[in-house]
Amino acid sequence: MNRKDIAQIRRRFAPEKNDISIIHGCYVNEKGEIVSTFSKFPLSLPESEAEHYLGVFKKTLGGASKRNQFTLEVHPDDPTGQLLRQLQTSSLTDEKAVTQFYKAIIDKLEMDGNYLILMMHDTYSVPYKKTDIHTDSPDFSDKVFNYIMVSVCPVKLTKPQLTFFSDDRDFHTVEPDLAVAGPALGFMYPVFEDGGADVNAALYYTKDTENIHADFIDAVFGTDVPESAADTRDAFYGVLGDSLEQGLTFDVVQTLHENITAQLADRKKDAAPLQVSCKEIASLLDSCHVPSKEQERFDEAYLEQFGAVGMEAAMIADQKKFEIATENVTVSVDPDRSDLVEMKRIDGRRAIMIWVEGDVSVNGVDVVIP
Repeated sequence: MNRKDIAQIRRRFAPEKNDISIIHGCYVNEKGEIVSTFSKFPLSLPESEAEHYLGVFKKTLGGASKRNQFTLEVHPDDPTGQLLRQLQTSSLTDEKAVTQFYKAIIDKLEMDGNYLILMMHDTYSVPYKKTDIHTDSPDFSDKVFNYIMVSVCPVKLTKPQLTFFSDDRDFHTVEPDLAVAGPALGFMYPVFEDGGADVNAALYYTKDTENIHADFIDAVFGTDVPESAADTRDAFYGVLGDSLEQGLTFDVVQTLHENITAQLADRKKDAAPLQVSCKEIASLLDSCHVPSKEQERFDEAYLEQFGAVGMEAAMIADQKKFEIATENVTVSVDPDRSDLVEMKRIDGRRAIMIWVEGDVSVNGVDVVIP
């Protein structure tokens, strides 16, 4: 699914736009025991409660491709694929399949603390525009997209807090209670592409880019676990660092960050993720005065590790963060102003230099730089 397809489904999660037939839930404690299960019909829920459920499912379609979102292969002939198909085609009305699905997750998922498994089914009449009439008004085709979504949310204890009680018009302490957090992982099945369904694939989501939850993927899909964003990034910079005589210098990383984040900013609204070719990376290395022999060594190592395909730009440069960490100091810089940072040797010691613009404060206190 590209960004346009995902955005089309995300817009469904408004009270007036979805056609969710049912929401199932299974609350599991830290011991992996089922505390309770429930089934709800969105139309019968109070508006505020329905919006909370819709918000959870919408977040399960959030994040970035290859970092939080992964397309996973589904094998309809395998037991895992057959179960997913049964859940989808039955519109989650097959209680036996729903119970079997809960058990499959609980038996393998390793998650600290309590958590809630949420499932929903939605029917989407896919809109289209008539090509023979010049109008912006959508019409509806006979194409209907039936899909399910699953979200796994941690359930955490809230902090005690003072709350106003209207009975006696006074504030009292409310004791800690259990609250559902945003989804840690989940998926949509089948995927939505060009207005249709691909039953051979699911769109998987993980909030933590460092932990892709291989146990959940194995339990639900029985398929190969994709490489996480962190693993891909480490592999890329490992290949690059091994190809350079001096290793991975600050100048090289800074140059890649500045150039690639600029390209990402220009392509922000494009449906397809930005790909950076090996040649483009070599060109950036040339601008850092990396010798041609080292560039050639990188070309060969890159092809051996990743093949002739381009690397997704978001894997190389993080648009939201530019952080320099040492053993004792961590410096966070506006990702758009990484040019303000330099690495120097002063009296034989390594130093991080940051060019200052405007006022300076330390822990919120304005200070003067002589």
